[in-house]
Amino acid sequence: MKKKIICAILLCTVVFSTTLWGCGSSKDTAADTSDTSKKASDESKSSTDKSGKTKITVLRPGDQEKVEAFMEPAIEQFEKDNPDIEVDIAYESWAGWIQKYPTSFEAGTQPDVIFWWDNKLNDSSAKDHLVKLDDYLNEDFLSQIPDSVWNLVNTSSMDGTYYIPSSVDTFALYYNKEVFEAAGLDPEAPPTTWDELLEAAKTIKEKTGKPGIGIPAITGSEVLEEYIGLFLNQSMDAAVLDDDSMPQFDNKEGLEALKFVEQLIPYLQDSPTEYGRGELRPLLRDGGVGMLIDGPWGVAAYQAAFGENLDESKIGIATVPLAPNGKKIAWAGTNGWIATRDETAEASAKLIEYLMDPEVIIDHHVAYGSAPLYESEFDNEAFQYDYWRVFYDEAQDYTLYGMIGKDSATPAAYYTALEEVWQQFILGQIGPEDALKAASEAAKGVTSRNQ
Repeated sequence: MKKKIICAILLCTVVFSTTLWGCGSSKDTAADTSDTSKKASDESKSSTDKSGKTKITVLRPGDQEKVEAFMEPAIEQFEKDNPDIEVDIAYESWAGWIQKYPTSFEAGTQPDVIFWWDNKLNDSSAKDHLVKLDDYLNEDFLSQIPDSVWNLVNTSSMDGTYYIPSSVDTFALYYNKEVFEAAGLDPEAPPTTWDELLEAAKTIKEKTGKPGIGIPAITGSEVLEEYIGLFLNQSMDAAVLDDDSMPQFDNKEGLEALKFVEQLIPYLQDSPTEYGRGELRPLLRDGGVGMLIDGPWGVAAYQAAFGENLDESKIGIATVPLAPNGKKIAWAGTNGWIATRDETAEASAKLIEYLMDPEVIIDHHVAYGSAPLYESEFDNEAFQYDYWRVFYDEAQDYTLYGMIGKDSATPAAYYTALEEVWQQFILGQIGPEDALKAASEAAKGVTSRNQ
């Protein structure tokens, strides 16, 4: 068993979407040790020990039990293959790390290798610590990752490779086949266009009395911006913010998207701001709502109820319905690996390349319910189901737009500013025209404060 650096968890009420983005867990626990920061600081002063080994620390935030399941054996094998490198594993919940990382970077006690967010590459706390990896990773390795994913994480201000995307989680349409049948809809023919999505939501509500579609709008979790952002992305074929972090949705395409979302509002669940993705999944599972747009993080909740083979369950998973322009566009979020110290960059890059190896990454994706990134992962029995192909094909073939703020020093500020406007819109307090103007001004306000 590897030596562990146990990081203290700060109690907080932060809810991480994505993958968070779907990655955090209330089961995350870690001991609170008073000397952890001093130990990490002391170790960071020297990258080698007396034996001449390069010492590095790796952190994959999340549920410790899940992290251990893939990280412990992976690091054990890595050290056998690289006897000149010693790796310590740090454990921290997503919520704790969100609270802690600014001070960790400022104090110089951050781990050498970190599982990071795609929209925090310019984060004011971390940017100056990120290591350019181009000189340490070979081109064949980098070419394994699809161009659509590289396009998703590119930033205008960073010349080079500072981030290696490891998980790519796209939105898909989940639907309850029994609810479809009760509404007289074909459970094997989910909606493929906005018009079909609206008609299905309307029919479910009128025929069953149940909400046709759920919208996650709970305060503080960033999920509503991603939901609204999907429709904006699809309509505009553009990101919500441009390379200068200025809004680019105050136009006819943006208005078209909001007018469509407005048509869905009568068919939502009651009190939408009380629901995040996690609260909507049981509703879909139990037939309390007909449809839900969600990422692969939701799969585990349905597998717990119906088994691994959701293809044979009452839960259907299909590609996101497309806008009237017919373009294959989806929202996606990524997490990936960064290195944070020049003096350990070579060893850190070796570890990152190892963790991205197809035979290693599969254990990571299985542990966390992330969709496959490589074709070879479908050889694993965990991914031999059609619904996993939905996420994989979107990541490979669709134009992907992701989390906002990747060109900003304060990416979270945009979520906070826009969420307030989108909530007013979803609750019917303002119409699409006013929402579009208010959201644009809110985003500009964040940008102006950072200039």
